[in-house]
Amino acid sequence: MSMKDYQRRHLRAPYREDILFADGPYVLKARAMNISEGGLLLSEIPSIPGNDEVPVIFALSKLPVLKNFSLLKLQTFTHEIFSRQVIRAMVRIVRREQLATNLESIFKVRVGLEFVRVSEQDARCLEEFVANFTANLIFLQTLIDSFNTDDETRQKARTMARIMGYGETDRIAELRATVTADYKGLQWL
Repeated sequence: MSMKDYQRRHLRAPYREDILFADGPYVLKARAMNISEGGLLLSEIPSIPGNDEVPVIFALSKLPVLKNFSLLKLQTFTHEIFSRQVIRAMVRIVRREQLATNLESIFKVRVGLEFVRVSEQDARCLEEFVANFTANLIFLQTLIDSFNTDDETRQKARTMARIMGYGETDRIAELRATVTADYKGLQWL
């Protein structure tokens, strides 16, 4: 197999937020793991919907590209100051993965959802979210690689990690490993 066989159709960004979906007359909550222009990967899903197409609703933060912000400006950022776009879409299940076969983990499943209907405005929001997250992840990786350069770089790396949802106080080796894995997961399986 060539490297092209492992490349994803859409860039994926980590997205660890709750989403709501309908299953018949019920509205259920699941936890998203990542997001792309093409769909979502869910975990912690209470039940697999029986319908072919399922409505979902979730909110995306409008995180800007942060590389040109000063350390002081970055330190003032909190998730509350970013506006959020509510995304409504129809999805279909395209992949279901059982995580374990032992009795303790029998109900742990990951479900891949593909967007089948999403408004043009929401599609642009998805595209912007993934593009900005990608740019910020690359910048964070650069900061981590230069971590021991000076105190401002260290503070900027820690602050960027916090803004992007990583552990601000993780050891730098752990943060580097997590960011590297997320970077590889953007495009490659």
